[in-house]
Amino acid sequence: MLTVAALALVLLAAFPDVAHACPVCFDRDDEARIAFLATTGLLTLVPLGLVAGTGMWLRRRAREIAEEEERD
Repeated sequence: MLTVAALALVLLAAFPDVAHACPVCFDRDDEARIAFLATTGLLTLVPLGLVAGTGMWLRRRAREIAEEEERD
């Protein structure tokens, strides 16, 4: 595993142009850069929001079930 990591590091140092994610990341156009950053934020926040929302729903549902059991 260490050998693979070292080889990847050597290859990235030898060929840095290959490591670029996409041409948009390094575009000088402000509009494209803003769109890239907005999309990155959206794709980061949506899954986090889904996980948080599911967790909140599960917690609320567990409390409702516990209250129903206490009544019985």
